[in-house]
Amino acid sequence: MEETGLYLHYPFCVRKCAYCDFLSAPADEGTRAEYADALKRDLAGRAQELGAMKVRSVYIGGGTPSLMEPEEIISLMQTVHDLAGEWLPQAECTIEANPGTVTPDKAVAWRQAGINRVSMGMQAAQDTLLQTLGRIHRRQDVIDSVRIVRQAGFRNLNLDLMMGLPGQSMEDWQQTLELAFSLEPEHLSCYSLILEEGTPLERQVQSGRMRLPDEELDRAMYAETLLQMQNHGFEQYEISNFAKTGYESRHNLGYWDLSPYLGIGLGASSYIDGRRLKNTSDLNAYLEAEDPSKLFSVEQEASRQNDLEEWMFLGLRRTQGISREAFKAFFGTELQEEYGQQIRELIRDGLLERCGDMIRLTRRGLDLANYVFEAFLR
Repeated sequence: MEETGLYLHYPFCVRKCAYCDFLSAPADEGTRAEYADALKRDLAGRAQELGAMKVRSVYIGGGTPSLMEPEEIISLMQTVHDLAGEWLPQAECTIEANPGTVTPDKAVAWRQAGINRVSMGMQAAQDTLLQTLGRIHRRQDVIDSVRIVRQAGFRNLNLDLMMGLPGQSMEDWQQTLELAFSLEPEHLSCYSLILEEGTPLERQVQSGRMRLPDEELDRAMYAETLLQMQNHGFEQYEISNFAKTGYESRHNLGYWDLSPYLGIGLGASSYIDGRRLKNTSDLNAYLEAEDPSKLFSVEQEASRQNDLEEWMFLGLRRTQGISREAFKAFFGTELQEEYGQQIRELIRDGLLERCGDMIRLTRRGLDLANYVFEAFLR
C-alpha cells in the first residue's frame, strides 16, 4: 500500500458546543473506558490493512481526545505501532486538545506515546464569544494549556480560530489573531463559522436572538487574516490554513491530495482504493462488537468522475493549486480535455490564473472559492 494516513475518532466531549454537528457527545468514565478498548479491537480487526501500510500520519480527532486518560492514549498508540507495517520517517502524529482539558501528566503521556503535534481549539480570545459558542474554556485556559504542551516538549502546535461569529467585531478578530501570534504556534487554522442545521447556535440565529456579521465584515476579517499572517511569517498553503515553513499539516495534505486514509472508530470515514467507507455511528453496537472493524458500509464506490471532481475542488483549496502534469499522471488525460471550458471562463472572470504548470485561485478567487468549486461539479 502507498503512503497512508490513519484517523482515530474519539467521540466524547465535556459538553457539546453550540455550533457543533460532529459525531460527539458527553459520556461517563465507564463508557469512555469501554470505547478505548473498542478502538483497540477495531485496530486489531484491521491488522492486515495496517500491516501493509506505510504510515505518513496519524490524527486523533473528536470530540475531545484530550479527555483520554494517559494510560489509554499510551496503550492505543502502542497498538498502532505494533500493527503498522512501516512508520515513515518524519511521520506526523496529531492529537486534538481542548484548552481546559490539558494537564501536565497528559501532555507527557502524549509525548511518551509518540505524538508529536497538538491541535488546540482556541477559537476566540474573548470570554463572551467563547460562551456564545458553548466552549468550556476561557482565554486564560488557552494560555495555560499552550504553556503545558510547550513544557512537555512539543514543538509543533496548531491553534484553531473562528471568524464570523455572532456579535464578533473586527476588533475582536484582531485581538484573537494578536493572542494567537503571541503564543507562537507553528500552524494556524482560521475558519469562518458555518451554521449547521439543527444546532443550538443555528436556532438562535434563525430566531433573531443572535446576529452574524454581514458578508462584507466576514470578508474583511479574512483579508485582515491574510495580511497579518504575512506580517508574522506564516505562509498560506490552503484557503483556511497557514504555517511556518515546514509545518504544513501532513495529514490534511493527504486529504487534499486524494491520498488513501484509514478511519478507525465510531463514524470514522476511510478512503481506500478509490472507495469511501464509513463506520457505524451506533455507539452501543460499536462497544458491544467483538470486532468493530466489520461495522462499516460503503458510502461511495470507486468512480473516475468522483475522483475528478474531488481532485479539482480539493486541489484548488491549496494555494499552489493544481498541477497539470500531476493531473495527467493520475487520470491519463490532459486537464484541458476534462475542464478546458470551465478553466477558460474562470480565468476570464479573474477567479483562476495560470502559473507555469499550475492552475490556482486568484486573490478574488479565494473569496469566491465555493462558486469556483461548483464549476467543476457535473
